[in-house]
Amino acid sequence: MRRFVYLLLLAVPVLLFATTVVPLGVESLTRMSTHVVEGKAVSSTSQWNSDHTFIFTYTQFEVQKTLKGEAPNTVTVRQIGGTVDGITQKVAGVRHWRPGEEAVLFLQPSSVADGALVVTGLMQGNFLIRHTPAGHTYVSNGMPDAFEYKAVGGEVTSYQGNTMRLEELESRIQKAVVK
Repeated sequence: MRRFVYLLLLAVPVLLFATTVVPLGVESLTRMSTHVVEGKAVSSTSQWNSDHTFIFTYTQFEVQKTLKGEAPNTVTVRQIGGTVDGITQKVAGVRHWRPGEEAVLFLQPSSVADGALVVTGLMQGNFLIRHTPAGHTYVSNGMPDAFEYKAVGGEVTSYQGNTMRLEELESRIQKAVVK
């Protein structure tokens, strides 16, 4: 028992200053999401919540392709963190988008009645799209400032996420939607 407490105390600093997730596969993300879309960020605004304790950033996406659910032409995605009046709140594992960036987003309704959607599984449902000069398109949801907990072995490691071709991600999503 004493050894367990000692190990827990060693792990606490990592957990206090970083975001740690249990990894989810594409299929689980698809099942947990009401919407899966490919979109392009067109604008972002940040604002305080009602009791002025948290900053939320709202990013509007132009939907280019719907992979699950019925999405309108634009969706608004809410994320914790952002900058308002020179004050910045940053959350490890949350990647804010810049206008023009493209992503495959696994989304679900926000628990706040603001009409926005939230990313499923924090950064796990946010696959940034990258086009290579060779004409290939890749997606990745890895984040350098986040960690994952591996149930087998109980270790905490840097969250590498998944990197794959866009076509492979779309195929996996389509198969998961059919099930």
